[in-house]
Amino acid sequence: MGMSSLKLLKYVLFFFNLLFWFCGCCILGFGIYLLIHNNFGVLFHNLPSLTLGNVFIIVGSIIMVVAFLGCMGSIKENKCLLMSFFVLLLIILLAEVTLAILLFVYEQKGCYAKARLWFHSNFLYIGIITICVCVIQVLGMSFALTLNCQIDKTSQALGL
Repeated sequence: MGMSSLKLLKYVLFFFNLLFWFCGCCILGFGIYLLIHNNFGVLFHNLPSLTLGNVFIIVGSIIMVVAFLGCMGSIKENKCLLMSFFVLLLIILLAEVTLAILLFVYEQKGCYAKARLWFHSNFLYIGIITICVCVIQVLGMSFALTLNCQIDKTSQALGL
């Protein structure tokens, strides 16, 4: 891979992660808004602290941290940050696959009838969105590993 391809990959990874970081900020802000206005109650009666606002805050924070690692790892060509980004994306992807499997296996686990009806009526859209998110995550992981390998090759070629 040439130097121009490496720069292109570096900036593509940076800008996509910057976009995801902004999305994480919006999700975090929306979660804080939901906590302040407290329009929604608890999601599960067994877990009273698990509100919709708390879930959005947690998800937004995770997205922001992972996207920050991707941004800084790509722009600084830092192998440690790129590998951290890769590992976190892999963990998130595995968690999503596990959750999807659990949802199918335990389809009958105390869900509200309304939520179940909504999921069944929007199952196609949820599936499409899930597949798109997984593809984006796999592409991000591929870009991070490719950039990481190219940093090694460039360092060896320059004798660093």
